[in-house]
Amino acid sequence: MKSKKIQFLSRLSTDGSNLTQRKREETSPTAKEASEKEPKKDSIEKNTKLPAKLEQRKELGLKSKGTKFNLRLVFIPILIAFAVAIWKVKFQGVKLNPRKLLDSVKESIGYDQDEYARLFQPVGNKYESDIVQITTRKLLEKDASGKCAVPEFVSTELVNVDVALGKAKKLRAEGTLFLALNGRDEGVLVKWQPKDGCLYEITEAAAKVLGSEPEYFANGLRLYDGMGQAISTPEDVDAARLVYILVDFQIWVWPGIKVGYTRQAGNVTLKTISLSPLVFDVINFFTEPEANTIIKEGLNKLERSPVDSPDAKDGYHSDRTSYTAFLDDSEFTRNFRRRTATLARLPSPSFAERLQLVRYEAGQFFRKHEDYFDSKDFLGQKNMAIADYKTWTLWAADTIKSLDNAILENLPNEFFPYQDMYPNADDQVTWQHSVLSAFLDDAKETDFFASHADIEWGNWIEENVRNGAHGIIEILLENRGYMLQHIITSWEKRAKLPQLHYEIPKPPPSGVSHYFRWIRWAKERVQDLDELAPKEVQPAGSLYPTYRTDFEKKLASFILEDNTPQELSAALGEEMVDWLLNNQGEDNVIIDGARENTKVFELAVASWTKRAGDHFQYTIPAQLRHFEPNRYVTLFLYLNDVDEGGETVFPYSKERLVTDIKRDGMDECSEGLAVPPIKLHASLFYAQTPENHLDPMSLHGGCPPAKGIKFGANSFTWNADADEGSQAWGFGG
Repeated sequence: MKSKKIQFLSRLSTDGSNLTQRKREETSPTAKEASEKEPKKDSIEKNTKLPAKLEQRKELGLKSKGTKFNLRLVFIPILIAFAVAIWKVKFQGVKLNPRKLLDSVKESIGYDQDEYARLFQPVGNKYESDIVQITTRKLLEKDASGKCAVPEFVSTELVNVDVALGKAKKLRAEGTLFLALNGRDEGVLVKWQPKDGCLYEITEAAAKVLGSEPEYFANGLRLYDGMGQAISTPEDVDAARLVYILVDFQIWVWPGIKVGYTRQAGNVTLKTISLSPLVFDVINFFTEPEANTIIKEGLNKLERSPVDSPDAKDGYHSDRTSYTAFLDDSEFTRNFRRRTATLARLPSPSFAERLQLVRYEAGQFFRKHEDYFDSKDFLGQKNMAIADYKTWTLWAADTIKSLDNAILENLPNEFFPYQDMYPNADDQVTWQHSVLSAFLDDAKETDFFASHADIEWGNWIEENVRNGAHGIIEILLENRGYMLQHIITSWEKRAKLPQLHYEIPKPPPSGVSHYFRWIRWAKERVQDLDELAPKEVQPAGSLYPTYRTDFEKKLASFILEDNTPQELSAALGEEMVDWLLNNQGEDNVIIDGARENTKVFELAVASWTKRAGDHFQYTIPAQLRHFEPNRYVTLFLYLNDVDEGGETVFPYSKERLVTDIKRDGMDECSEGLAVPPIKLHASLFYAQTPENHLDPMSLHGGCPPAKGIKFGANSFTWNADADEGSQAWGFGG
């Protein structure tokens, strides 16, 4: 019988490559741990049973301690690493196989002495290098003639990308264009030829049909070809004929197409191995000498892997037992930042972190977690869903009372006052159990909780409804507010009256959302203007816009410098002015101020613009999606051969490459997609959706090696400058 890894390779490799010649190895991504949050225990009735704890564990972006390099000899650093490893065995209780450790780093690193010296010599300020350069957005422009006709859709029904994949010539002959939203595999066909022009108008019409939200279109529409390259002319669109629509500041997501689909991105091969979550097997991204160098450079800095969790009192948790080390900033790690950004089609190499070495010894693991962070509430809006719930119940009850008798004839009896389905926010038992029972019935039909990566919460709702618990909805919405609209929909489905349809109103954009978006815009504006931008606002300048807290402090001081007390009082009110005076030197002063009063954001922009010049006048959008710096896509490199085990597991994936895995301490290794680590391969997977929202479906874990040691490397990327984002979350950077 074939081994499980042999079976995996035969399914993974269909191109005749020599993968089956290689020894199968294993590694698991690390980075920060996040399961789901446990509901808060205050305000819970005694008979309300809580779900199993789904802790937030996310890897801290801690700075590595300094590293010394001996550039004359390769063997001395090996001995140093070996000595450190022995010290950890003796004094820190780390289980280690010294022979395996030496064997894993003895191989040639593949560089001569001069090249090695060049790669690891000290590098200068990142902001004075190409690392911070940005590929700015190419926004489509509306046709000024006003002659663009309404686009003619072949059909407004969604069609699979297969109708357009590799069929540009056919589509050109038919005079059709395939458009899909970012990262999606279904789209629409539109009649179009290059002479028609009107790209903005066609894109806008297609985006509406595809379900994108029109209120964000004013912030910018863009087109990309199937290889993630920006296109903006009729000639480029004609050449592609299959194009993807990105709205505002959305970042490219590689479409999965279908499991088994393979594409070439330069010399790198991307093969889809899961569609949800979106996971790719990556080949030819790095070399064996590079793998050995990563191990060598990180070995003497390895420390117990930290987590970002309120339950990790000292920064560590029993759910993560591996060891990690961030490599120092060097030309070597900067090369990986550039290459990762190119592969993921990120706007800037600065969006990628420095490489992080991870080591799993036999039995060590990192239980299921997400790579993104959500331990901060930048908006301060986690309880808004409860207020929305109360507003809806009052509206629904009043609407029922106001309906004409002729309409009420069609309303089921249980929706009348004093009946089970009559909305009543004060009723914490009968009404709540009735509406949640309806929601549970619909959720089972659509597999709602699995598709939203919230199976634990689905079980929690069901158990507490069954047990007659009090106040379930308040606890649920405090932690999973997105479910409210789905609960309302289930209630409306049974009420069967169009007069009772309700959409939760969108609140005005927070000043925090405006602030984060403005920094994105200002960075791009500086890049576009290049030498025309004043020196102090260029990347190496003191006023370059960043997500760092010291930039916020500068803005706060400018606000106080540029405005008289009377002007500030008129704009903010005396209480807010006093707060700003007392907190101008605190971290997050602009974020905290803008959360309470959007005027703080507006004053900050005005003060910066005064110093940057008229070229930087900013138009504040009427509406925008919230954006905050966060991890975006992970590229995990498998560096060595492993005797057995060490899979990367994605519990929510419906794909199965290896089954019946049993790993001590980690039951989830037998769930979902388990990817065995194969030396010189990598896994690329997204922490955010194609709409650039945090994606709980990206839950994953690093299974323990059953035998041997696993070495891997994380190339984490962000939706913004990674170092600045890490600092904004309080993790150094």
